[in-house]
Amino acid sequence: MLAAVAGLALLALGFAWYEAIWPLNQQSAKALDRRAQHFWDMRLAGDSMGAYAYMTEAYRRRVDPAGFARSGGIVVWTKATVKDVGLDDKGGLVDLEITYKIAKPGLTDLETKNVVRERWVQENGGWYRWPPDMGA
Repeated sequence: MLAAVAGLALLALGFAWYEAIWPLNQQSAKALDRRAQHFWDMRLAGDSMGAYAYMTEAYRRRVDPAGFARSGGIVVWTKATVKDVGLDDKGGLVDLEITYKIAKPGLTDLETKNVVRERWVQENGGWYRWPPDMGA
């Protein structure tokens, strides 16, 4: 009985330790999950500059902040939720459920949901979104 209680206590302590230090492990799936959700939360809130900072350095050299703010065209995102995160040899893949509308007369009331997959990569010790137009 004492061994079981001690085992549970060690397990709880290990989980608490992992939760306490997760910010130090920026290569983890948990860090990627949080970073991807934060990117989309900023994007939906209209914080283009904040979201722009989460794009890869190669993208930021090619596209200025104004160009990034215009990306999306006639698509108006209304909700984004990270559904799954996986790590692979190229970085990470994030599956998102995106809800959006098309900004065209007659279509603005139609909301659509899709699950999309995004590539994220490690740069300078953190996760950065790899733009879809640069290939996977």
